[in-house]
Amino acid sequence: MRTAFSCAGAAILIAAAAWAQVAPTPRVVRLDALTCGYLVSLPSDQRDRLLIYLNGYFDGTRQAATWDERLVGERIDRAIAECKLKPEAPLLRIFGDAWAR
Repeated sequence: MRTAFSCAGAAILIAAAAWAQVAPTPRVVRLDALTCGYLVSLPSDQRDRLLIYLNGYFDGTRQAATWDERLVGERIDRAIAECKLKPEAPLLRIFGDAWAR
């Protein structure tokens, strides 16, 4: 019985440690201060979250009532390609230009 409790306790500790490693640290950032270099330097999971946010941000400013996955993918691909060429460029301007096309 003691062994079962020890194993259960160890499993809980291992699960808690694993969860703590993947839980992102919440951040607050000023959108107008972000550069392309910041976006391309992020780890993939953080970059994906920022891209999801930017998609909603720009679709919201245009009051989009539909989500076109293909179109959004093309816009994001264009913006990221431009960001890689101009890491000092303001992120909102690059994404705004991509959403305007």
